[in-house]
Amino acid sequence: MSEEATSTVVRVVRLLQCVAEMGGEISVKEFAQRLSLPPSTVHRLLKLLMTQGLIEQRATTQRYRAGRELFRISSLVTRQIDIDEIARPILEALRDACHETCYFAMYLPASRRFVGTVVARSPHPLGYHFEPLMEQKVAWGAVGRCMLAYLPDDVVAKAVAEAGPSPAGNPPPTLKEMRDALQEIRERGYASAEGEIFPEAIGFARVVLDADGNVMGSLGITMPMIRYKPAMHKQLASLVMGKAKELSKAFGYYEPAEAATPNAGSLRRARR
Repeated sequence: MSEEATSTVVRVVRLLQCVAEMGGEISVKEFAQRLSLPPSTVHRLLKLLMTQGLIEQRATTQRYRAGRELFRISSLVTRQIDIDEIARPILEALRDACHETCYFAMYLPASRRFVGTVVARSPHPLGYHFEPLMEQKVAWGAVGRCMLAYLPDDVVAKAVAEAGPSPAGNPPPTLKEMRDALQEIRERGYASAEGEIFPEAIGFARVVLDADGNVMGSLGITMPMIRYKPAMHKQLASLVMGKAKELSKAFGYYEPAEAATPNAGSLRRARR
């Protein structure tokens, strides 16, 4: 393919990622700002996708949204890779072991965010529930930072630059503070955080990798501080690390010592 054709393909993919991640109806101006492209280029790409039914334009607002053909394709892919079917038994086993809300959150590379994908709820009436489809910036919480610890330096820098205050009101981190925190996560093998996403809550999480050793998301536990005791830290960390490794393996990832083929990834490669 020519360089021009390759560039068009990349831009189309980024535009579709934007549609999926932002949701709702989006204007040409919003696309242009999000993708750092001229409005004229965005308009041309949208018209191209509309001819294939991947994008639709509402006549009343002149804004764009996912088309029915994109929904059809997405449904077919979802049937082939049922993340809920793979993750839920592992999450429910983790929930039954700790009696707290457990979740799998998926990493969204285009926006440097994560989205709640599968949740096993705590049996306690008082709890912090990480809702499915809930999105947050990857800079915050154990759930986000355990992913960020294994992403490239340029992604870390961008995540810090756009972090802003945490959902619970914590001040934005400096780049040095974030790098120090991520180094500690890599050394421990898991992340923990207090009151960053939910006030008065504590979370434990570990990265989940796909078959190629790339960051797919994270598996974690969240609970109210009122039920947490420091003596529980080691057990919760051990539980989340063990189940995250199990989930990574279910998605096709093998630890280096277990690798059966030359293509199996590694935590070291995932950090690049």
